[in-house]
Amino acid sequence: MGKIMTVMSVAVLMAAMTGCNSNYNEVKKAMDEPMKQERRFMDEAIRQHSPDVQRVDLIGNTVVYTHIFDGIVDVKTYTYDGDICVEAERVYTFPTQMSALRHYRNAIERAELYDNIELFNNQVKYNLKEAQHKLETKGLTKEQLKAKFDKQIADAKADMKCCDDKSKDCCKKDNVKK
Repeated sequence: MGKIMTVMSVAVLMAAMTGCNSNYNEVKKAMDEPMKQERRFMDEAIRQHSPDVQRVDLIGNTVVYTHIFDGIVDVKTYTYDGDICVEAERVYTFPTQMSALRHYRNAIERAELYDNIELFNNQVKYNLKEAQHKLETKGLTKEQLKAKFDKQIADAKADMKCCDDKSKDCCKKDNVKK
C-alpha cells in the first residue's frame, strides 16, 4: 500500500511539473515578445545611424512614449481610464549607475512633481503627481496624446533633416528654424 502511494505521489508530482513547465514556457514567450519588439526597434535605429530615437505606441489603455538619446532611455507611460489620463509613470535607464544616482537626487529635490521615486541600479522610476500629468495631457484622449507625440517626432525629424541639408538655409548656427 505504501509503494502504491509513493508511485501515485511521484506520478502526480511529475504531471504537475509538466503542467507548470508548459505554462512557464507560455509566460516566458509572452514576456519575451516586448523585448523582441524593442530589439527590432533598436536595430532599425542603428541601421539609420540615428543618435536620437523617438517612438510612441498606443497599447490598450496606455500611451507609451520612448525617447533614447545619449545612451539614456526615457519611457513615459500614460494610463487612461476611458478618455481621462489617470496616471503617468516615467522610467529612465542610464548607461551608468552614477548618472542614475545624479538623476535620482535631482528628482528627490523636485519631489513636488513626483511620487514614488525609486532608484534601482542604473534605473530611476517615478510617478508624476496628478496635477503634473494633468498639465501634460491637458484633457487629451489617448489617441490625441499619441497624435501630439507623433507630431513632435515628425517635427523633430524634419528639423534634423533641414539642418543636415547644407544646401538649404533653414537653420541658424544654433539649429533653430528661421
